[in-house]
This record gives sequence, C-alpha cells and structure tokens, in this order.
Amino acid sequence: MIERGDFASETSSRSTKLIWAGIRYIGTAVAALLSRNTLKNPKQSIENFVGEFKMVLGAHRERRFLLETQPHLTHWQPIAVPIEKWVSWPPPMGHPLFAAAGLMLPLVFKFYDSLSSFSCPSSYVLSKRRALKLFPQLDSPRMKYTQVFYEGMHNDARTCLSIALTAAESGATIGNYVEVVSLERTDVDDKERVTGVTVIDRLSDETFVIQAKAFVFAGGPFTDGLRKLEDENCEAAVSGAAGTHIVLPGYFSHEGMGLLDINTSDGRFLFFLPWQGHTLVGTTDRKGEPRSSPAAPEDEIQWLLNEVKKYLSPELRVRRSDVLSAWQGWRPLARDPHAPPDAPPSRGKFELFQSVSWLKTMQIM
Repeated sequence: MIERGDFASETSSRSTKLIWAGIRYIGTAVAALLSRNTLKNPKQSIENFVGEFKMVLGAHRERRFLLETQPHLTHWQPIAVPIEKWVSWPPPMGHPLFAAAGLMLPLVFKFYDSLSSFSCPSSYVLSKRRALKLFPQLDSPRMKYTQVFYEGMHNDARTCLSIALTAAESGATIGNYVEVVSLERTDVDDKERVTGVTVIDRLSDETFVIQAKAFVFAGGPFTDGLRKLEDENCEAAVSGAAGTHIVLPGYFSHEGMGLLDINTSDGRFLFFLPWQGHTLVGTTDRKGEPRSSPAAPEDEIQWLLNEVKKYLSPELRVRRSDVLSAWQGWRPLARDPHAPPDAPPSRGKFELFQSVSWLKTMQIM
C-alpha cells in the first residue's frame, strides 16, 4: 500500500469529523420523489429513491459498526438544531414540504433513530430555557425550541492512520511519499496486462518497480489521474466537490454539544461542532477539478462566517480574525455514464463503482 504524500494528508484529514448516517440524504430523496420528475418518469424516480434510502441504511450500519467496535477512535456527538420558526420560507432543501420542518423534526429524528434500530442515543427536544442555559452563545429569544440528535464523530486522520497500521501489523508493506508514475505491461495470453507499477520515492528520489498480480487504485478524487496512466483517453469516472471548513475559538460553541443549521442560504447543512477545545464550522460545496493541498477560498471562509452569525447572539461578534485555521477537502463522487448530463453525481454508487468499474479498466490479472 503506497501513498504519494503523507498518510491522511488529503481528503482523509479534511472532513467535518462526523461519521454521518445521512439525515440530509433522506430529505433530498423525499424531495426528489415528490417532484414533477416523478410524474414524467415514475419508475426511475422510485428506483432513485430506493437507491438513496439503501445508501442511508448502509451509512447507519457503518456508523454503528465503527462506534461499537472502535470506541478508542469514535464517540457519539449530540447536535442541536435550533428552530426559529414553525414554518420557514424559503423552505429547507428547497421543497415546500419542508417548510413545516419546525413542526415535524421531533418525529423525523425519531424515525432517523429507528434506522439504527435505536442503537444510538435517543434524540430529544430542548426547551427554550434549557437551550439558553446550554448555549448562551445563541440568539435564543428568537428560537421556538431546539431539537437534539446524535451522530458519530472521530479524528478522521487518526482513523486513517490506524487502518494503515493495522494493515502493516497484518503483513502488508506500506509506504508514504511513494508515487506511481507509470505502469508496467506484459502480454499474457495475447492480451496486454498490467503486471507492475513504476514508482518514485519522493524523499530519496529513488525509482523502482512494484510487481503484483492485482492493483487497486484507491485515489479518491484523484482516481481519474491514475486511470489515465493506463488509458489517456478514458472517460472521467469521478467528479470533485470541494468542501471548506474553518476553526474558531472554543467559546463560540458548547464544549459538549454541536449545532446544525438545516436552512442555510445555499440550501446545504452547516455544522458547528466542538473540536479539540475549538469550534469547527463546515462545510461548503463547490464543484471543480480536484487539486492537491488546496487553500481554502476566501469567499467561502466569509460565507461560513456570515452563516454562523445568523444563530449567534448579537453581543457575540464573529470576525475574520477569529478564524484560527481553514482547510478545503475534495469529495470523490461517481459519474454515472447512463445518467442525463444535468443529473447530480451519485454518492451511493461510488463504492460499488470504484470496486468494479475501475478494476475492470485496469485489466488486472
């Protein structure tokens, strides 16, 4: 197992730190099912809904597995959802059904708990008075109530490194700062097969060949660059979506509970989480070509600050100078070759797509 940079130096250390089971995906799936497109193509719409729902169920299983088997790496994180209005317009996620989210959230989150067979801590409602006591930072007088639910949380870089160390303990040879630069091909049964890769050690500039019966490209958002080593004209299989996060001083959040804004100005969810004595805020969503070690765009940093101000007390000013650090990571999303040009990339199909299609493209032995 080789890595061109340091272990967890890219997307694996630039997330919101949550082991998220996908409450937003349920909402977007329901919104899509209740759209006009269902009338035009009911079969495809129902299939898409079922696919998204299965993906959420899979996320719940993965979250439960990690929380139950890796307690040294994970923990349950309570997250509060402040409700300012019983009926909101424009509605969350852009669908009229969710305009009454303030009325439905307690039931929605109980349903969300049930998807994990209630293995997670139970969601509950905080009164305005209790919320003010827990969150003096909030502009609580404007809030009707606060809904609390639980997600998993972990140090993503530490989890990634633990996987690498576990592989090494089980006999794998691992190396960081080792980059694949070309493929070695051999004719086998009148077919050209990849039997090795030429790599360069970026610390010593040494070049050498690694031979194996099979190769797996696990390049995340950079997988297409690896695939082009085999076929320069291969069709793109991954689209990138960048997410920016910022870190604020710890006094902006409760030390044991996070916040979630379900109705930001661009329709995305915004998390406001306690993180190692500080406050982690994210994330944005910007489509583009994945780049290694990107700096966080200034306009997205400012957007995050502006969104944060909506819920904080007017006495608690948030300034640009309060940003202690910022990062941007790339989400790898699969491109469906059969989807229409304007269709969004699939998150649920990504794992299967990378494990089947990309290995087939590589023509491994």
